[in-house]
Amino acid sequence: MTARVVRILPVLGLVLCAAAGAEDASWPDTDVDAAAGINEGTLVFLTAAPERRILQTRNRLIIGTKSLSSGWVMLEQCQANLDPVAEIEIEYRYHGLRRLRVLSATAMESARVEGNSVQLTGVERGGEVCIAAEVQVLRVDGAGGYRLQSGPFHRRFLDGYYPLQLDYRVEWPDTRLALVSISPPAQAGFTVHAQPGVLHIETLFEGMLTIELQFGSR
Repeated sequence: MTARVVRILPVLGLVLCAAAGAEDASWPDTDVDAAAGINEGTLVFLTAAPERRILQTRNRLIIGTKSLSSGWVMLEQCQANLDPVAEIEIEYRYHGLRRLRVLSATAMESARVEGNSVQLTGVERGGEVCIAAEVQVLRVDGAGGYRLQSGPFHRRFLDGYYPLQLDYRVEWPDTRLALVSISPPAQAGFTVHAQPGVLHIETLFEGMLTIELQFGSR
């Protein structure tokens, strides 16, 4: 049975590798005749979901007051609607990562941490795993400003990029920071909800998506 690999790169990097497992109709069609319609990395926001199960990524980043001097931010992340496979390795590619741990796992036999990765076995259709960690992703940018860059998010299979549903949330101390700008800006298929201390983005897209937030000090 042919091995399969999916790549999703939330925040500074995650590689999700699926070993050979049960065949599933929701996996992208890789027939040569369909090659002309394959996205090769260009970012396209979608306003309607395709007729297949879509991988879902939920990210929550929590910036605390200590983050402003250390750069360390709390990360909570879930990968949901997974395909049924025998084994999956989720590898986190951060320059700074610590205290990686599994919070919950459903519809699978096991989920365990090994170094900077999470190993899943016996994943069933629609499985979900949630983790927590601390990541050093907040950077000083200019006179008293800060930058937080997440991505590139993507779901890649062989040479093509396929739909990924992303729920992205950032929280910060609104007495210390003010959100100055968001890139990309709100648009069809990329919904932005912002209020003091909280940003929530919902999007469905193909290709590669990088989100950059600029903050100013209060």
